[in-house]
Amino acid sequence: MAKKSIYQFWLSQGKEKIRLPILPSSIDFSSPSNNEKIYLPNLGEATVLQKTGAKTFSFSSYFPYYANIPLVDMPESEVLKPWEYISTIERWRNSGLPCRFIVTGTQINSPVSIEEFPHDEAGGAIRDLNYSLTLHTYIFVKNRKIDTKKPAKPKITSSSRPDPKAATKPKTYKVKKGDELWNIAKDIYKDSSQWKKIWNANKDMLIKRDKRNIRQPGRWIYPGQVLTIP
Repeated sequence: MAKKSIYQFWLSQGKEKIRLPILPSSIDFSSPSNNEKIYLPNLGEATVLQKTGAKTFSFSSYFPYYANIPLVDMPESEVLKPWEYISTIERWRNSGLPCRFIVTGTQINSPVSIEEFPHDEAGGAIRDLNYSLTLHTYIFVKNRKIDTKKPAKPKITSSSRPDPKAATKPKTYKVKKGDELWNIAKDIYKDSSQWKKIWNANKDMLIKRDKRNIRQPGRWIYPGQVLTIP
């Protein structure tokens, strides 16, 4: 077995994980720029800087059929058969869920999506399977909760509550024996001087009942009369 390397390539999804048995000879990184170019009159072309796009990891290697070759840098008991690696990675790719890609000895530890995974059996290496992997960094997007509850009805305070009296008919008062407008005003308004309000609201009816009310407004009222109280 070759000298152990500090680098290990791991792929995992959920509780499943696999270690790639043979290290790739190289790994390519790319992080495309989303910068925009615009044309400004009299100034020419300008670049608007944007955040970079998703990182891409690309590398190639092979899954060996025999685990006891020098390039395998892991215990033979942990090495899977080539088609086991292929079927596992294909299943993860088709699950619609992200995987995690880790390279020990580096800062690579990221959720990724499996973008490309071509593989084949090359001539001269019977039962070994060559493969290439292209991985994109994956960003988890949180769903924003939409409140479907009906908004609470606004509380009506005393200052905003409509006056129920305003929507009702004017109050009335049935004259009793001994009543005069001044004492009726005192009982209702707590102010006897308000008798004129009652007089003005009822003068047509009172004058029609007794013409003497023309000279002495409100002096002549009779039990049983119904007065409108403004």
